[in-house]
Amino acid sequence: MPARSTPLWVCWADDAVKRRIIVIVTFLAGLYYVLEFMLPARIGGAPDADGVEAATIVEERGEGQEATADRYIAYTGVRADRRPVILRAALDGSDPRMPIIVPHFARHDDYRGARAPQFVPPDRMYYIGLGWDDRVPRVCLARPADGRWRPLPKAVLSDGKPGDPDSSGIGWASVVNDPNADRPWRMWYVGLQGDRGTVCHADSADGVVWAKRGPIALPGINGTQADCVNAVRTAEGTALWALGHDAGGVRRMLTVLLRADGVTANNVVTDRVALDLPPDASVKDFRIARDQQGLLALVTLTDGNERSRIASMRPPLQFPETRLAMERPSLIAPGPKPTSTILSDIRMQVDDILVVIGAFAVGLGLIGLARVHGKRVISLHKGWPESTAFFVAAIAMAAFTVYSRMHPDAHTWATRGYDLLFYGLFQPLGSSMFSLLACYLVSAAYRAFRVRSFEGALLAASALLIMLGQVPIGNWLTRNLPPFLQIPKVMAWVLFVNNNAVVRAVNFGIFVGALATALRVWLSMDRAAMRSVE
Repeated sequence: MPARSTPLWVCWADDAVKRRIIVIVTFLAGLYYVLEFMLPARIGGAPDADGVEAATIVEERGEGQEATADRYIAYTGVRADRRPVILRAALDGSDPRMPIIVPHFARHDDYRGARAPQFVPPDRMYYIGLGWDDRVPRVCLARPADGRWRPLPKAVLSDGKPGDPDSSGIGWASVVNDPNADRPWRMWYVGLQGDRGTVCHADSADGVVWAKRGPIALPGINGTQADCVNAVRTAEGTALWALGHDAGGVRRMLTVLLRADGVTANNVVTDRVALDLPPDASVKDFRIARDQQGLLALVTLTDGNERSRIASMRPPLQFPETRLAMERPSLIAPGPKPTSTILSDIRMQVDDILVVIGAFAVGLGLIGLARVHGKRVISLHKGWPESTAFFVAAIAMAAFTVYSRMHPDAHTWATRGYDLLFYGLFQPLGSSMFSLLACYLVSAAYRAFRVRSFEGALLAASALLIMLGQVPIGNWLTRNLPPFLQIPKVMAWVLFVNNNAVVRAVNFGIFVGALATALRVWLSMDRAAMRSVE
């Protein structure tokens, strides 16, 4: 005959079976999350399995008089579980597709990805890099060395100050080398200010150090957000092709003939460029390059499923003719899809199961609290006023919260009561508790930072590094050192890489312990709680 305090639904199992259940469930849950975290969500597939975009034609010339040119297409490969990379493919779009510029942890400005390449003869490739800390796009440069493209360690053109048209970064760039100009290197780029894109201009004497000249005046583009821009040298001058969209999402292509300053446009302006597009296809971006037959536009097309591919189109040879004639509608298509590892696909279902276990444990815990405090109030034992306060606070907070969630837009007495209890009482009590704990934290930090061992010295050095990296003096002390030795950079690496690893390990241990505790409550193995209820 089981004890009266033991629920009937667990009478079938003894403590040994219950312990085995707890061990098995916690082990399987921990194993699942470890594998889901360590294994990729998808295995195999191409690096451009989820889309291809922003292509350019590259012509690499070898050394020596008899060296031949290697011509291929460089484009952006997109994959949801990886960072965008720049790949190469044959001129006819065939395999193999090899990466030529990939993100690297030692480069700050393209750590999160590289996209939108443009080859500028004879040996430069400009592209858009995504920064590792803020993901702000900026213009980067790579040059060939030892048979490979070697990116420069820093971006050549970055985002502007708050209020500038490129304060949120640079989304697209087109570079032209004009030997007849005072500053032969010229760049037209799309400056981002939030969601707004503006065509801007910059110039340089060497193609590495650039000076921004601000936005350019493009007639007929008012109300249109620029998406990409292409500068092409023609017999009539520099022609600028820009693609944008209006407030309704309608795409517009604009082409103008620029004056010698590269900032203002001549009177010849066309904003209705004819495109020979397949049905249900729209233009995402395009890059005008040169091949053996003249100009070639590599256009990124998207279909109704937002799946992108690269098509080749022929621009007109003379300005202002503006019809782009389709040549190959699927020059480069996305590669084969990867195979799912199933673990990530069932993540939501596993999370829901663990939430249910935790919810039942919380419910059983509330029932236990109600029984303990209820007996104390009924019998008027010592501490019954505090138990009464527990019931009043729990019932009031639950009632106000349920009502405010069911009527989120109703500003009634219940909403004011919720604000009073949560913001006026609960949060100040939490602040008071942490204020009291601050004294103990300072005392513990003083004892921990005393350098008596190697571990203590390492902890003290890490703390000093984090504090210096958060204040201006840390930047000032190391401003003349290489970037990888500057205190803010080292601090960010320690904080976001090493510290994150430790925090994840601690959180994983907390999760497993919380799951085991919830199962103990489920299976009535929490003896201390049962004795308190009795």
